[in-house]
Amino acid sequence: MSNDFNFSEFPGLNSSQKEMVDRDRSFFLGEPNRKLKKAGAGEENADEPPPEEEKVEEEDGEKKADAGSDVSEPEEIKVPTKDLTEVDRLRFVVSAIENDCQICPVGSFKMTAQHELRRNEAFQGVSESESLNLNSYAHFRNVQADQNKRKLDEPSAPFNKQFLESISRDRPSGCWNLQHDLQKETVLVRSLLWPGYHFYHCIG
Repeated sequence: MSNDFNFSEFPGLNSSQKEMVDRDRSFFLGEPNRKLKKAGAGEENADEPPPEEEKVEEEDGEKKADAGSDVSEPEEIKVPTKDLTEVDRLRFVVSAIENDCQICPVGSFKMTAQHELRRNEAFQGVSESESLNLNSYAHFRNVQADQNKRKLDEPSAPFNKQFLESISRDRPSGCWNLQHDLQKETVLVRSLLWPGYHFYHCIG
């Protein structure tokens, strides 16, 4: 990948493009500018309902208008669509992997009284008995479920050890695999949804 590409500079995909990329199981070819879909090919304004046709009232065969009115309606600004390229797909996939796979041990981070996220200085690692329990690991991301978002606004939120979303609720069921490495005294957490991703934690 060329260093000329900065992922933060690329606009987000609309729902139609996301669905297309999500279905794509082909290999990346390493050609950032390769077009996967041309702009305007069923993509334009995919997230917006079609605009209603303007109704023109006519009276005696002539258009009805406010004579002497200098007020003109501002034209709607339309963002030009762009081709869907391989680098757009790569950006979407990287974001999906980060969203689905970035995890941390429960208790390794805390919420302060000001509702800010901080490392928990008192965290001493997950015990051996709890290390093979999926509930001991949580997604390190913004909370996504509405129910969990509401809990963050409660006064008791800073005292809630499980304020991040547990990976045990991920679907499909069984998309995480846990394995002990007794020699190194670590636990390995593997994603079966994104093969190749793994997380390890030193027990205790």
